[in-house]
Amino acid sequence: MPERRKLETILLGNNLVSEEQLKQVSSYANAVGIDLHEAVLQKKIAPPDAVMMAYAESVGLPFIHLADVSIDQNVVVQVDPITARQYSFVPISIDQGHVLLATTKPIIPDVADELRMTFDLPVRCVLCTPAELNDAIAKHYPRGAVRVSQVVQKQAPVPKPEPKAQKQKPVEPMNEEEIKDRFLKSVVVFNFSFAFVWFAMNYLKIPGISNTWYFWLVTPLLGVIAGGLAAFVTWTKLSR
Repeated sequence: MPERRKLETILLGNNLVSEEQLKQVSSYANAVGIDLHEAVLQKKIAPPDAVMMAYAESVGLPFIHLADVSIDQNVVVQVDPITARQYSFVPISIDQGHVLLATTKPIIPDVADELRMTFDLPVRCVLCTPAELNDAIAKHYPRGAVRVSQVVQKQAPVPKPEPKAQKQKPVEPMNEEEIKDRFLKSVVVFNFSFAFVWFAMNYLKIPGISNTWYFWLVTPLLGVIAGGLAAFVTWTKLSR
């Protein structure tokens, strides 16, 4: 297998840069801390596609024009948009057991491992021009976009815990002594309530009723009603 040529050799051999230009962009790349092909692109010394083809040859990766490639949306939605934008790549498709990524330089191993776990497949990079890649990222991963799985997770309703059924205590039948005790207490409450109504009616001295036959009719009736209600409440409370 022949040894790959260095990018400098390819650029000079293809007459993309002169030796003087190569020295200048090399110094610029070292000073700024970027790759040589990125420096050539920034200085606009040669056509972007020619530079990227030369760089692809130097690193042993294919070069493509993204405009000629159909991007699989089923693959795109499985990648976190933030990761795609941060590391500048767009997944294209799954081909021969690999996830193809369009990028301008090989992605770092950590990102490759993350994608491998996402797809359960190894990744393979193909190179394109920065302009084509930026357009693809803006189209498929606009700012504010989220992964489909994140949307589904947010929209999924949170199941509410079912209320625990309260256990009802079995009602035990009352014995004879309990019945007698509750009856006596209810009678006492009835008598007290009746007496209270009787004395209240006498104390109020309502005009037109006091010292008339209405008094002897209405007062006992009110006393029976009040005493009956009080006795009923007393019996019910004692039964709980």
